[in-house]
Amino acid sequence: MLLYFVLGCFVCRAQLPGQIHVIPKSLTQNGDMLEVEMLFDMSRLRIGSNESITYTPIITSSADNQHVLPQLIIKGGNRYKADRRAEALSGRSMSQGVSRNSPIYAVEKFNRKKIVTYRVAVEYSNWMRGAMINLREETCGCDNMQSMMTQRTIHFEEVSQSAEFQPRFSYLVPEQEFEKNRFDIGNAYLEFSQGGSTINPNFRNNQRELDKINQLISMLTSDRDVVVTSIEMRGYASPEGSAQSNYDLSSQRAKAMRDYFVRRLTHIPSSSFLIGVGGEDWEGLKSLLTDYSVGYKNEIFNIINTVRDLDVREQRIRQLGNGEPYRQIFRDLYPKLRRVDCQINYTARNFTVDEGKERMQQKAKLLSQNEMYQVAHTYPAGSSEFNRTLITAGQHFPDNDIANLNAAAAALTDGNPTLADEYLRKVKNTNSLEYANCMGVLNIYKGNYAAAEEFLRKAQDGGLAEATYNMRELQKRQNR
Repeated sequence: MLLYFVLGCFVCRAQLPGQIHVIPKSLTQNGDMLEVEMLFDMSRLRIGSNESITYTPIITSSADNQHVLPQLIIKGGNRYKADRRAEALSGRSMSQGVSRNSPIYAVEKFNRKKIVTYRVAVEYSNWMRGAMINLREETCGCDNMQSMMTQRTIHFEEVSQSAEFQPRFSYLVPEQEFEKNRFDIGNAYLEFSQGGSTINPNFRNNQRELDKINQLISMLTSDRDVVVTSIEMRGYASPEGSAQSNYDLSSQRAKAMRDYFVRRLTHIPSSSFLIGVGGEDWEGLKSLLTDYSVGYKNEIFNIINTVRDLDVREQRIRQLGNGEPYRQIFRDLYPKLRRVDCQINYTARNFTVDEGKERMQQKAKLLSQNEMYQVAHTYPAGSSEFNRTLITAGQHFPDNDIANLNAAAAALTDGNPTLADEYLRKVKNTNSLEYANCMGVLNIYKGNYAAAEEFLRKAQDGGLAEATYNMRELQKRQNR
């Protein structure tokens, strides 16, 4: 027996636009147990570093019967570290693990690239027939323990079709990446005086910003899995003044940052430190303007996007609204554009399958796509672990057709056509049999049977056996 998801979400969270994406997989009776499986995808979630969010699924019937399921707790970076320290001092476990009697399913550190598989089984009762699941969401901030209550409804995909339709796919083997070049970027929002390039660690938040870069460099240079090849300091300036003078200024700021760390990190060869010049940071200004309230915003965006001469661009913005919009962004936004980014370039070593399997949890970025593929195939094809690994590969290699096709197939196997659609839209070569097969299955989920048949026919005529199976499943639906 299959029960359908009809989920609502009650939120104790204020001014957080991003919300967690929950994908219901199955809610089925198996003997005397009711099995629940769903995925919590953090990619759309926004959570403060000092906050924690508790998700409590509740099985609910129209007769007001309820069964509270174990909680999933997601914590921002600072909150997670602080609770870990408290745990170490007190000996109290932050998570009580997974058991039928435990109120906590798992405690996770916020990570936008992570998808948590939530799978529990509870004793089945007759009132659960036709029940729904409500998802209660509670946010706690360490600075303000009072929660502001709001309410919204999250709409979930029905899973009835995925329970009876198990599509088949062929997965493409990625090429080996013989030299795994990677990079990490740290942003140092240093406080420079207008037109200045001198770094003063004791001024405002400069020391904290410099410490961030120092920690990033130290973390990578001490990592035995990587070899740092270069450290590039790239300076930026705000757009007041001439474009040429700001170009020179951004170069001077990058040089000042390089010299600062060369003097302090004497164990790193000075030749490893490079200088990059970002000039006027118009892209950064556009990003800041997106959520900023200022008059003539549309006109400002239009000027930035259409006027190529940077000096003319600045002058046009100065002329809007008698200069008031310019004065406002000069005061509030321009200081945030005077910064230096640190890009650390490195190569990652190759991993065995067992090493790759271990590093998928914390160091997935260091794996090649082929290594992720090998890790996926240590799990049964179509299992949650198999699918999650290939979806992770799609996240880390967004411009690679093979990664996107394999991730789309994994998402469709998981019964998540929305996610599969996102990956298929990135595929550049749409002539492959694997693409046609995925598009066919996607259109089955969407109920577009004519389009599904066209795609599957192409894959089937090309000799893809999996498409033949999927075509038979399509014909069953067409004949109903």
